[in-house]
Amino acid sequence: MKTYFKNIWHGVTTTAKGMLLTWRHFFTKPTTIQYPDEGEQTYFSPYERGLHEFEPEKCIVCHLCAKACPVDCIDIGEDKEAKTKAGKVLTKFEIDYNKCLFCELCVDPCPVDCIHMGQQYDLAAFERSEQVKIDFTKGEGPWRTALTSAHPDAGVRPHDEQARREREASEW
Repeated sequence: MKTYFKNIWHGVTTTAKGMLLTWRHFFTKPTTIQYPDEGEQTYFSPYERGLHEFEPEKCIVCHLCAKACPVDCIDIGEDKEAKTKAGKVLTKFEIDYNKCLFCELCVDPCPVDCIHMGQQYDLAAFERSEQVKIDFTKGEGPWRTALTSAHPDAGVRPHDEQARREREASEW
């Protein structure tokens, strides 16, 4: 009988705590941020897996990243006739973000470390077909950067550069 009343008291107190929190938020003004016009870019952990960063000048066209991809979302093109002293010539490096799992399995097999996971995550568009297949050899995508994803400004879009400068100036 003692545990019965103890369980009832525990249920009442936990319900009261939950309702207190609910009522506290009920009377506060809601906050709406008009993304992407307002608000700052949030800092992510260095281990965050965002959109890829690719350095085409380092790529040796070994196709190991495409072979490691479990969903076959990486398409690599090479010019079979044109060869340089360095080896094959890369003509296309395209990632289909409709399929990509962001699993990072394409990063580890690369022998020259030319593909990284960045911190840019935004693929918002009005049409589904827009900006989901990115060809990195054409310089597509505002997220192409030479910085590694461990850097706080990795993946910052060029039009966000002014916002970053303002943020740094306000910190001083």
